[in-house]
Amino acid sequence: MKRLLNPDKALRTLRKTPALLNALLRGIGPAEAGRLRDGADGWSILYVLCHMCDEEAIFTQRASDLLNKPGPVFSYVLNEDLVARHNYAAADYAAVLAEFLARRKAFIALLESVREDQWLLEGTHPLQGPATLLDVALNVGLHDVDHMEQIARAIG
Repeated sequence: MKRLLNPDKALRTLRKTPALLNALLRGIGPAEAGRLRDGADGWSILYVLCHMCDEEAIFTQRASDLLNKPGPVFSYVLNEDLVARHNYAAADYAAVLAEFLARRKAFIALLESVREDQWLLEGTHPLQGPATLLDVALNVGLHDVDHMEQIARAIG
């Protein structure tokens, strides 16, 4: 029996983000990306992209850990630590966008190699508890939507 939330749906969702993100960012240059914010105290578009890029690496590592270690405990890094560690304010907009797109392509390639039985491999998020590989993949798509909505609000 096929599940409502399944690997095919997760992969379809993940494949949509690059085109949607490029459409949202059409006409947005580095100056606007650094200036436009999701509200007065919100992140700039540049910060959102940096965050998405960093999280893509984290999600890919979680998927890799699930595929290579029994019952891994996922790493967790506070957003503020990522901002400071990677100096989001000084990041190169075009380079960050290109890096995110490359990381997404690699993440999808990793997930496309997964056998059906591996989608239910389970690890533990230190704050949110148990998660399967399918949960991780679906969560990435939901994470994308949240941040693309932020970008849309910043653009106004």
